[in-house]
Amino acid sequence: MEPPLNKPESQRSPTDCPKCGKEMRLVERSSMSGDDMQTYRCDDCAQEHIMNFGTALWKVLSDARKGDE
Repeated sequence: MEPPLNKPESQRSPTDCPKCGKEMRLVERSSMSGDDMQTYRCDDCAQEHIMNFGTALWKVLSDARKGDE
């Protein structure tokens, strides 16, 4: 039986490998598209996972400035 999700020890980090659960390392980061895209590699199972962490900060600030004009 898995522990309840509201317990701190049961919460997974977004940098944990979805396949094996080990921590992945950041290998590439890009925000050119306006989204904060990060590529992580799991050294244990040798897979890469691309994760979208939402809108890039520069995009939010740029959109806010355009709204003020």
